Amino acid sequence: MFSLFTSIPQLWRKYPAFFILTGVMMLAVLPGVTHLPPMDRDEARYMQASRQMVETGDVITIRFQDELRAKKPAGIYWMQSASAWLFGKDAPASYRLPSVIGGFGIMLITFMMARRMMPPMQATFAAAFMGLSLITAAEARLAKTDAMLCLLIMVQQYALWMITTLDRQGKYVSGRYALMLWVSLALGILVKGPIAPAVLVLTMLGVILLERRWQWVLATRPLMGLVVVTLLVLPWVLLVTAATNGAFLDIAIKGDFINKLQSGQESHGMPFGTHLIFLLIVFWPGSLILARAIPGIWAHRKSPTTRFLLAWIIPFWVMIELTPTKLPHYSMPVLPAIALLIAFFGLPAKPPVPPRIRTYSDQSSAAFGWHLIKTLFSPPVLIIIYEYLVLVLGVVLGMVIFIAASLYGGSLIWGALAFMLATGCSVLGWLWRRRASRPVYLAAMLISAAGFHAVTFGAVLPGMDDLHLAPRIKAELASKNLLDHQIAIAGYHEPSLVFALGQDVLLFTPDQAAVFLAEAEGNIAIIEDRSAPLFLDILGDLNISIIQHGAIEGYNYSRGKPVRLVIYTRQ
Repeated sequence: MFSLFTSIPQLWRKYPAFFILTGVMMLAVLPGVTHLPPMDRDEARYMQASRQMVETGDVITIRFQDELRAKKPAGIYWMQSASAWLFGKDAPASYRLPSVIGGFGIMLITFMMARRMMPPMQATFAAAFMGLSLITAAEARLAKTDAMLCLLIMVQQYALWMITTLDRQGKYVSGRYALMLWVSLALGILVKGPIAPAVLVLTMLGVILLERRWQWVLATRPLMGLVVVTLLVLPWVLLVTAATNGAFLDIAIKGDFINKLQSGQESHGMPFGTHLIFLLIVFWPGSLILARAIPGIWAHRKSPTTRFLLAWIIPFWVMIELTPTKLPHYSMPVLPAIALLIAFFGLPAKPPVPPRIRTYSDQSSAAFGWHLIKTLFSPPVLIIIYEYLVLVLGVVLGMVIFIAASLYGGSLIWGALAFMLATGCSVLGWLWRRRASRPVYLAAMLISAAGFHAVTFGAVLPGMDDLHLAPRIKAELASKNLLDHQIAIAGYHEPSLVFALGQDVLLFTPDQAAVFLAEAEGNIAIIEDRSAPLFLDILGDLNISIIQHGAIEGYNYSRGKPVRLVIYTRQ
């Protein structure tokens, strides 16, 4: 431990920019982790299932209330429940800690890999593009699988790249790289099933096809891989199969994975090419440099490093584009490779110079039109159009946050600050694209983006009370000393409310809630307005008098509808 601390000054002298980047990323990721309510259905389900794992001690089966949650393997639940056991099972931050570690780990491994490929300044920018991207800033503070999965895939791909590089150079390939490869693959399987193996297999096939050689595969020690993956994954598979009589794997494979491959699941079906559009947003602000890097990537497409990164990106990208179900975070496993490519080829690239439109007195209108079309669709013009599109996107993102704050009860001051930071990010990006030789503008752009992430996730979103109904319902019940009673809910079955009120909250239909309230004087019913007529009619038929204890109004962003919830007890 002492040697670790004594080596920090040496590392600071060697890589000062990396330490500064770490501080900037702390600004981008940490705000909001402790006080941001569960932000979507998936996060609340992960939190609640992990809390039940702590409360029941059952680390084999995964349940949300009494329902078997067979969406993902147990790996992320083990991490979240261990964190909750250490730091408190009622705090959202406890369940987000693995994702925070994943976010910082992604940035670190990107830097380590980049440092072996390019000069220190470009390596730092590669890590910054990935670590300060919008998708990393979001996923690193959500209690889900994607940040940790991306970290494990990064470790896996780093080991694979080292193996291919050493073998190509005729050097001895240490067994530690093979062990790193297979352990990270096994952990990736335990976190999110087939994604890590898909990235690995597709990358290996891509490298084999591009390099026309396969002997390097033996250096990965496939037999070791079989043993390691089996020892780490098979015990849980056998235990969960026995505990659920095979239901877990049947639901996970047939009900979740195959459904995503066959059709758009949960209204997320989109056409081919959707992820290219998503890329502009999820990789913002680093997406500004993407188009400028393409000519350099094409010119050096035969270099071994470029081949490996393209083999990492293209096959997996085609796979997720062909999959009907599309969500923005699906491309996250290959974004580090994109960050490496654009840092290596995009930063040295000079600003594109568009060709001039020439006119001649004897030139026909058809010839001039054809010349104009060729000019508009020339690579320099397309790159310029793309870069201005990304610059406008930054302003639009800031405007969306400001408008959302004004519509859903957020602070207009914080919303305005988020808008100014996003706009400042675009202005700095515009200055950089005019003077690409001045990386200070690019660094300032990334710092401005970090500030935007901090303000958006740390101040604007937590303050949008209209979107966070569960904490308000819990606070209303606590103010009336009703939290210790049995509670039923009709019409609003969001997982965040289960996490807020506990596993025993009952998610009922209106008629069930009416009978439940009639059964005992201490029972409480929370009824959404659309379910209220049937609920009240049944209570009237039963001749039950009720008391209304207040109403909570807001907006259910998962459904895209305004909601009003009323608390009832028996008189």
